[in-house]
Amino acid sequence: MKQLKMVIALSALLTVCAASANATVIIFDNNNGGVKAGTPENATAANTGNPNYWGASLGFSGFNVSGGYSTNDNLNNGNFSRSAITTSNVDQDYNPNHGGLGVCSESATCSGSSDSFQSNVGGSANKDEVLFFDFASAVTLDTVWFNGDHKETVDGSVNGAITNSANALFNIFTSSDGASYTNLFSNQVQPTNLEYISTLLSQSYQYYAVAASGYGAHMSYVEAIEYTQVPEPGTLALLGLGLAGLGAARRRKA
Repeated sequence: MKQLKMVIALSALLTVCAASANATVIIFDNNNGGVKAGTPENATAANTGNPNYWGASLGFSGFNVSGGYSTNDNLNNGNFSRSAITTSNVDQDYNPNHGGLGVCSESATCSGSSDSFQSNVGGSANKDEVLFFDFASAVTLDTVWFNGDHKETVDGSVNGAITNSANALFNIFTSSDGASYTNLFSNQVQPTNLEYISTLLSQSYQYYAVAASGYGAHMSYVEAIEYTQVPEPGTLALLGLGLAGLGAARRRKA
């Protein structure tokens, strides 16, 4: 009877570890609006000031963020190579409120309005900014929240045609090697209620990219992300071996 209880307990633990790891929400705008629960984090960066943190890369717990912009490529759908992206400094800006992560494609020092996350930079339909999220291990990216240009929501109308140039649109890309990226959505999408995009992903990746796109020039910020850590294979293997061993012992006793 004791062995049966242990088998049941181990089986339940294995199921929980495999299917329901806790989601993590990291907030980039100092939690001054929008996301109800999560952990506000300040980046580890080469420079501080205005914007708050900026440099070639921003370090957070479990992942790094870098970025750049496309040339002759509207990042609204399809695949792209990371090597084709022109690298820029990136920043975390939350003064004034409703900021977040941006790309500094127009100024190496991220000065002025260049610190936002822009589509159609300089009025060019083929120049979109992109943020790369490189995780320490494979995760499932669940949700990406956005702010407008220091305002709660991104540009646009939830009732109008998505092709309206007044709408800020985005796409999310996945990669297994950090070099070649594949679009998650068949075309650029508008954030739900002009605030967030749910990926509905079940597969995990170590590398993600978020691109600002759309039919017009818009300034936004990535406000927060939610991701789920994939259990370590070794942990699942040990639990599985323990379960198998108890099952074998029970059969021998019978």
